[in-house]
Amino acid sequence: ALLAVITLSACTPTGRYTDLVFASADTSTATYGTAPALIGGAPEVLRLDVFQPTGDTLTARPVIVWIHGGGFKGGSRTSMTDVATAYARRGYVTFSIDYRLDSGNRCQDVQDGKITDPTQLATETARCTAAIQAAQDDTLTAIRWIRSKAATYKIDTTKLAVGGSSAGAVTAVHVAERANPTHGTVPADVKVGAALAMSGCNYDLSSIDANDAPISMLHAGGDAAVPYDCAVATANKAESFGTHVERIFYPTESGHALGLYRTHQATVDADWCAFLKTELGLA
Repeated sequence: ALLAVITLSACTPTGRYTDLVFASADTSTATYGTAPALIGGAPEVLRLDVFQPTGDTLTARPVIVWIHGGGFKGGSRTSMTDVATAYARRGYVTFSIDYRLDSGNRCQDVQDGKITDPTQLATETARCTAAIQAAQDDTLTAIRWIRSKAATYKIDTTKLAVGGSSAGAVTAVHVAERANPTHGTVPADVKVGAALAMSGCNYDLSSIDANDAPISMLHAGGDAAVPYDCAVATANKAESFGTHVERIFYPTESGHALGLYRTHQATVDADWCAFLKTELGLA
């Protein structure tokens, strides 16, 4: 396939953080918080899965927090298990999180202009906005919790990236670019060093400024769920502030999120391993 704008870093296999140097990953599950459910408001328990390279002896390992997709209405942290495992085998400690969902949201219809009644559109837009914000808030809660467990998981809290698929990619980008609503310096407890996006963009371009984290974006031109134009606009705006953005764009394809990633996995992983090593300052 023809790549549009592609800015890939060279990545020759050199061991840790590039190759699958560990044979497996040890897995565990933990609760990272509770928050009011988007439907009904009852306390909802928020969990994550932890993946650590089996037999690793380092005591200050970098972190990737993975966020699943599902249109902010469905999906599960288990959909990111294979990706989280693979990056743990490269030497990261990885976390795959659940977050609050609204199973009845009509975010896709709002985006696609399928709701014509103004009152209904306003209601569904507000509902979608709340779901998108909840995903961001829960991810920030997870990041704070993970940093508080640095000794438990033997992690370096200064070397933390966030990544996601579809709605999770949107959330990862939002965490990288709009974690602080005042658009000033992002607080240290939620600031991330890099973001990886499988079909994501920033729906609030006004939130992008010079304080944002670098992003590597994977996207197809014919993506029917997250508009390609939004991804391009996100990259352009971030770059206008001097932020490093890597574009892995396939303008003639229509794949989405994990499907697109798996189609081009060798290329994407090669880029992401180099991108993370640079942006997180990994030796």
